[in-house]
Amino acid sequence: MTHGAFIEDDSAATQPVPNAVFHLDDVAGKERYDLWKDSIACIFDVDSEKDVRDESFTAQVDANMFGPVMVARTQSLGQSWKRTPSIMARDGMDHYMVQLYERGQMQWEDNTGLRELPEKGLVIFDLAQEMASRTNDFANISLIIPRDMLEGALKSQNDQHLRTLSGEEPMVKLLRDHMMSLKALASQMSHRQAIEIAPATVGLTAACLNAAIDQEAPNQTAGVAIAQLTMIRRFIEANLSESDLSAEWIAKRVGASRSKLYQLFDVFGGVGAYIRDRRLRRALLALTDERSKHRPIYDIALASGYTSDAAFSRAFRTRYGIAPRDVRNKKWQAESMHRFTDELDRRYERWLHHLSV
Repeated sequence: MTHGAFIEDDSAATQPVPNAVFHLDDVAGKERYDLWKDSIACIFDVDSEKDVRDESFTAQVDANMFGPVMVARTQSLGQSWKRTPSIMARDGMDHYMVQLYERGQMQWEDNTGLRELPEKGLVIFDLAQEMASRTNDFANISLIIPRDMLEGALKSQNDQHLRTLSGEEPMVKLLRDHMMSLKALASQMSHRQAIEIAPATVGLTAACLNAAIDQEAPNQTAGVAIAQLTMIRRFIEANLSESDLSAEWIAKRVGASRSKLYQLFDVFGGVGAYIRDRRLRRALLALTDERSKHRPIYDIALASGYTSDAAFSRAFRTRYGIAPRDVRNKKWQAESMHRFTDELDRRYERWLHHLSV
């Protein structure tokens, strides 16, 4: 992803920080929920109880662009939220999102049971991974950063998804206060100032995620396993284009037994499932990257470890529910409803996809 849209010019000193406010205040009651569902589908599939979807339904997204970084306050009623493989294929987003709650609560389930956000804590989303959660009536602030701006500064790039950080941690307090200050002061800042603050915001986020202690710190034995898993995952990432990539091939080269590999990757559904998901994610990002729009799909398949178009297309459709060619052609965009746009500010949807004004 390039950030060329934010090259500074002389007018940036006086231009305000870009701001888009989507709300339902002027929408007929019976259309409110359908409009919200259509709009927020740019990132999540939402659902709610029938009584919540009545004519008094309300939702608002108030977003600002700080250069290539977005800060948005979202307010709405209780509902469920999902990012599924088909949604990821449709939007191709590859960002990190850090979220705090000003009021309300978020809950989700993982292999440890029901989880919820610690009071005044932060939760991190990797938008290239699946998620499902539930909120009651809420107001939250989201900081959304393109992966290529943040990933290189993180100690553990692929282990941030649905990570929760305690509000008692000093670094968490610092980042939380920074996010709230950015939103509060956005209307007083110039576009130039917003561009200047973006790198510092990314740097603070990286420092927080690297330094903050997780809610459940691993014991020493678990720490050794995590370090070994991290090393093997980096090895896999560097060799995704190898058509022979398999548990046996990996074991010979990293000095681990196949049984140890199976144990380490059990949480991912096995070594084979992990390799397949990483290959297909790489292919998805290539298909949605404007810089690769003239790159043959067969070339993308080869770079993702597939030796034939047919095998690649089958695997991709099974994972994402859409053919690679349709992702490249953005067929989903032509099929999307995108209704009720004449009088509403829906720029935040485009900003989310491209993080550009």
